[in-house]
This record gives sequence, C-alpha cells and structure tokens, in this order.
Amino acid sequence: MTPSPFFQFVCYLCLAAMFATAAMCLFRVVIGPQAADRAIALDLLSMVFIGIICLLCIIWGNSWYFDAVWILTLVGFIGSAAIARYLERGRVF
Repeated sequence: MTPSPFFQFVCYLCLAAMFATAAMCLFRVVIGPQAADRAIALDLLSMVFIGIICLLCIIWGNSWYFDAVWILTLVGFIGSAAIARYLERGRVF
C-alpha cells in the first residue's frame, strides 16, 4: 500500500526538521559550556536518531529497522543514566 502524497510530504518535512535538530544538538555537543549541556545534547541526539530511523521505516514502508530502534533506545537510556550518575558522583558504580 502506497501512502498518499500529503503523507509523504509531511514525513519528509518531519525528516528535515529532525536533521535540523540533529545539527543543533551536534553544535551544542561541540560548543556546550558545561559537561551537563553536552550530556543532554547527546541524549537528545540519540532520540533524534531514533526518530529518523522510525521516519525512514515509515517512508520506505518496511519494519526491518525497528529492532535497531529498540536497541538504540536501550543503549541511549543506559548511557544517559551512566553519564548523569558520573556527573553527580564522579563515578559510575
């Protein structure tokens, strides 16, 4: 089943917005004045990549990469928790 042209336009528009958001996050990772700013930007960047993968799956009409989304979500959450704990206590464990 092929999606409507309006739906495809909206998906491409959202994809462009996601890439713009990723660029802003990369800017914050490089320029961020504190480590907490960089950690938040990296967390948001992982979520943006998850959104990009989901949008591409919708545009292409397959679900092959949804397993990668689950794995990336789990790794992103664990990484964010580890970075937050390190920034708070100075050690992870």
